[in-house]
Amino acid sequence: MNLVEDLHGLQNRLALLTFDRMPSAWSRATSVFVNLGVSSRLQRAVLTASGMTFGPPADLAEWQAWKDLRAFMSDADHGAWFTGRLQVESSGAYRFDFDWDTEPQWPVQVDLDGSIVQSERVETTQLREDLKQYPRDATTTPEWLVQRLAANPLRFVDAWQPVLAPLASSENWMIVRDMIRDAIQAGSDDGVAVEADQVAEFVSSELVGSTHVGQVLRLCREASDGGLIEFRPGSTADAGEPTSAALDDDEVVRVNVEALMRPLVALASQELLNAQSAS
Repeated sequence: MNLVEDLHGLQNRLALLTFDRMPSAWSRATSVFVNLGVSSRLQRAVLTASGMTFGPPADLAEWQAWKDLRAFMSDADHGAWFTGRLQVESSGAYRFDFDWDTEPQWPVQVDLDGSIVQSERVETTQLREDLKQYPRDATTTPEWLVQRLAANPLRFVDAWQPVLAPLASSENWMIVRDMIRDAIQAGSDDGVAVEADQVAEFVSSELVGSTHVGQVLRLCREASDGGLIEFRPGSTADAGEPTSAALDDDEVVRVNVEALMRPLVALASQELLNAQSAS
C-alpha cells in the first residue's frame, strides 16, 4: 500500500466514524477539528429534517482518528495542519479540507460551511508546544506564528523550597509542576501578571477535569506523606471514575481535592520565583 492509499484509508475510516455519529433524518454535516500539541477540540453542525443541530459530540475513536490523520499528513518542512474540516452528506459523499497556515482558533460553534462562528483564543504556549512536536521550516512558517512566538519563553531553574522538597521525588507531582509552569508561561505569553492562587486554581481545575479518582487520590497521599496535607481515607468512588463526577457524590474525594489547593499554591509560588526569561 502506498502513501496515497494509506491517506485514503485514514480518511475513509474517519468519515465512517463520523457517519456513525449522525442523528436520524440528517442530510448534511460539517465537523471542524483543531489540534495543537496535546490539546484539541471538535465542533460540528448537522442539518436534519427538523433544523440545525450542533452535535452529537465526538467519541474517543473519532478523536483518535483525527489525530492519526494529522500525524500522518505532517512533514518535516510544513509541520502539521492546524484546522481540519470534514463535510459529509447522507448519500455517503464526503470532502476534507485542511488549513496549514491560518491562525487557529478553538471552535465553540461552527456552521455547515465549516466557518468558526464562535471561538476562543489559542494560547501561545499551545502553539509553542505544537511546533516542538511538528517543527516547520522557516520558509513555511506564517508571519502571524513568528510574531506570536516572538516573546521570549521562560526557563525555570530547578530550585525546591525545603517544605516542598518531598514532592521532587514524585513523578506525579513533577507532572503537576509542569502544568504549573505551563500556566505561568501562558500568562507571560499573553502579558498577564499571574498570581500563585490564580495559577493554583487553574491547575486544580485542569486536574479535576483530566484525572480519575485513583490518580487524584494518589497525589493527595503523596502530599500527605510529605507532610503537606492531611489525607482523608474512606472514599467509596471507583478508582477509574472521573474526578469531576465523583466530586458531587463523594465527600471524601471533595475534601481531599480541596486540601490539594495548599500545596498547589505553594508550588505555584515556588515556580513563579523559579521563572526566568530566556533572553
